[in-house]
Amino acid sequence: MEEVSAVLAKIQPKCFCPVCLDYLKDPVTIDCGHNFCDSCIRMSWKDLQDTFPCPVCQLVRQEMRVSANAQLGRLVGLAKRLYSSRSSKMAWGKEHRHEDHRQGMSLFCEDDQELLCPLFARCLDLQSSVEESASYHRQRLNRYIKSLKKRLAKVQKLKVTHDRKILQLIEEARMLKSQLASEFELLTQCVEHEQEAALGRLAEEEKRLQQQLRANLEAYSDHIWALKDLRREVAERSVMSEEMVLRGVRGLQQRWAGLQPLAVQPLHFRPAAYSLPPLCSALSSIIRRFRESISLDPHTAHPSLRVSKDKKSVTWVRKNLNRSGNPGPLEDAAELVVLGREGFASGRHYWEVQVGAKPEWAVGVCSMAPSAQASRPLAAPKRCWTLQLQDGDYLAVSMSAGAVPLALRDQPAAIGIYLDWDLGQLSFYNATDRSHLHLFNEPFAQELKPYFRVGRDCAPLSVGAGRA
Repeated sequence: MEEVSAVLAKIQPKCFCPVCLDYLKDPVTIDCGHNFCDSCIRMSWKDLQDTFPCPVCQLVRQEMRVSANAQLGRLVGLAKRLYSSRSSKMAWGKEHRHEDHRQGMSLFCEDDQELLCPLFARCLDLQSSVEESASYHRQRLNRYIKSLKKRLAKVQKLKVTHDRKILQLIEEARMLKSQLASEFELLTQCVEHEQEAALGRLAEEEKRLQQQLRANLEAYSDHIWALKDLRREVAERSVMSEEMVLRGVRGLQQRWAGLQPLAVQPLHFRPAAYSLPPLCSALSSIIRRFRESISLDPHTAHPSLRVSKDKKSVTWVRKNLNRSGNPGPLEDAAELVVLGREGFASGRHYWEVQVGAKPEWAVGVCSMAPSAQASRPLAAPKRCWTLQLQDGDYLAVSMSAGAVPLALRDQPAAIGIYLDWDLGQLSFYNATDRSHLHLFNEPFAQELKPYFRVGRDCAPLSVGAGRA
């Protein structure tokens, strides 16, 4: 019996499938050396396609490949027979142990986990006492308790983390709700402001058209009266005597030669002055996605301008006195310009300019003439689109639309500039309250550079990328 138990102890661990925990059926071996029932390993890999991990060591292989292990199958059969033989003897002993003797159950069988009497234990050559086995299993149970305590503590810690995460998500949702409510309120204000501003600009445009129409009507009326008067006098003179015709012909010829052509102003509607801008609620997204870090190019700066070392601000510097003690000639304020180093010929871009309380400034973009690469590149700017403060008035200025007056609700301290080169749009915003100020709609054909004009005051003008 002892020999059978020893053999079983050696071979049984190799005869069980780690998946179904039963004796191996049609045993197969995979690349890592572990053995499984053929049906168990195929079931484990049933829904997999690209990688097939070992259920024991997790070693990954690229294809579902197994090898039949006939030798292991014979070993499993031997283990089953040995276990069956041993179990038969054990069953016979259990069946007759109380009939042959009346001794107490003082020993324990580790294999079958059962109490035995001493006589039956000697028959089966089992020598473990109840006290020893109980002590051993008590130690095992204590280890289980420690392990369960650790697992319980881990799960409780995970629960605390989970609860904290839930509270965090709820707080984030509350903050987002508050932020959305604030943004929708701001959006409503922006829409109301845009409606008021657009209707105001449209009323001004209607007034301008009516003024031009009245002026043109007066010009038509005066020209028609002059033509009729000349025609009447010519007709009267033409039927007079020869002497009277000759006396007056010189004056009529002079009047005919001096007749001025009809002078009327062409009427045109300027839709760019009140085109709808990008939604104010989208400005934050625009800033996050398209903001640029703009720097100033000292080589394009007017001699009276000083660009900071970090190329982020520019200041007007008062000229020194000349040798006679008198101030030098006053420079033209329109030339106090510096350009950005960056150029844009495609895409979308956003940047901000800090104008503060400066009494005079202009910001926007300009394209340079191809010949303007000499010592004074700003001497010939080809086209400019700017928002400017001039003599206390805010103007949107371009070559096509001229100077369009703007009625701003607040004095902006920072101007946000959004360029969509591909769509031909240039938008200006009040960077403080994100309200829209003006939109240029024009097709761009050349590279555009940020444009900065500085007034004759000592306050700096600074550029930045803007805040989201």
